Amino acid sequence: MDLQAYFDRIGYTDGGTDTERLFRLHRAHLLSIPFEALDVYNGKTISLQPEDLMKKLVTEKRGGYCFEMNALFYEAVKALGIPIYGVLARVAVGPGGFGAHSHRMNLALADGVRWICDVGFGGDCPFEPLKLEPGLEQRVHGCVYRVVRGEAVQYSVQILQNGEFSDMLGFDDIPALPVDFEMSNFYTNCHPTSGFRNFLMLNRFTEEGRASMFNLSLNLVTAEGSSRREVGWEELPEVLKAHFGLSVMPDRPPLPASRP
Repeated sequence: MDLQAYFDRIGYTDGGTDTERLFRLHRAHLLSIPFEALDVYNGKTISLQPEDLMKKLVTEKRGGYCFEMNALFYEAVKALGIPIYGVLARVAVGPGGFGAHSHRMNLALADGVRWICDVGFGGDCPFEPLKLEPGLEQRVHGCVYRVVRGEAVQYSVQILQNGEFSDMLGFDDIPALPVDFEMSNFYTNCHPTSGFRNFLMLNRFTEEGRASMFNLSLNLVTAEGSSRREVGWEELPEVLKAHFGLSVMPDRPPLPASRP
């Protein structure tokens, strides 16, 4: 991995304790590389090979989804000498319910503390690593998270919404093999019912909030508040460039649909 090229891409300068390095790298990645799956939407195959991830996310200044984003972050943290491994996770599908292994995240050890590192979960993605300490409420970038022990899964990452915690992701603390990520990525990339093949989903953090899109609905969160508007197809190239730093376009307008 060309670590310096990655540092240049995200505006990161190394230094400090391992915890400080991990946090600053996590924030810098999310501020610089957008969550997007336009290649999946356009029917292209997603490669998880490190050289292909570097080419797409660093050289070409594109974004990616969880299998790409968290794989690149894993390679960078490993190169810094911080212990880290990837795990497969399940996205919550209702109270106490979880789907298949369709998400990748990482677990790191910095200064004797274990951290959940996830730079690839879109809009609700924690802006900073979460301490793997069940029951601890953690406020990050305007959101409140906690990790709890589960029944269907070993751990559930929850987010506070409307005064109640709800499941977001579930995972077991078992290191996954590269072939495991390939299998899950293939399903998410190629299965006809995959949400990424059927809906436009983008997110990019800012220092004060974030910009996100579901299909043609643009949501902006700033220090002044939040706003939502529908984007016209003809203005989409300008919106993608201005808010997500992208020059690539979806190959067709999304069909009207509710969020999956």
